[in-house]
Amino acid sequence: MEDNELKEMLEVHTQSIQGLVENQLMLAAQVQVLQAALATVLLHHPERTKLLRSFKGYMKISKESTPQLARHMEALEGGMLALLGENTEP
Repeated sequence: MEDNELKEMLEVHTQSIQGLVENQLMLAAQVQVLQAALATVLLHHPERTKLLRSFKGYMKISKESTPQLARHMEALEGGMLALLGENTEP
């Protein structure tokens, strides 16, 4: 390959990587906004106990169906469990 071809290829790959990074940042920002909105709703929901039970069931299914993501979900799951009142009920 010639130098010009390598430079063009490097530029294309650099732009692709930059695009992926920007997309990742946008997704992270969207998740943060959605988490804040969900937290607001959950903290004021009158049936948090029922929601907690349902959430645990859905999380079990989610982790079983995508085991490669289960470890990453657990930290987020802990935050949601706290918002739903896990270990805070009398």
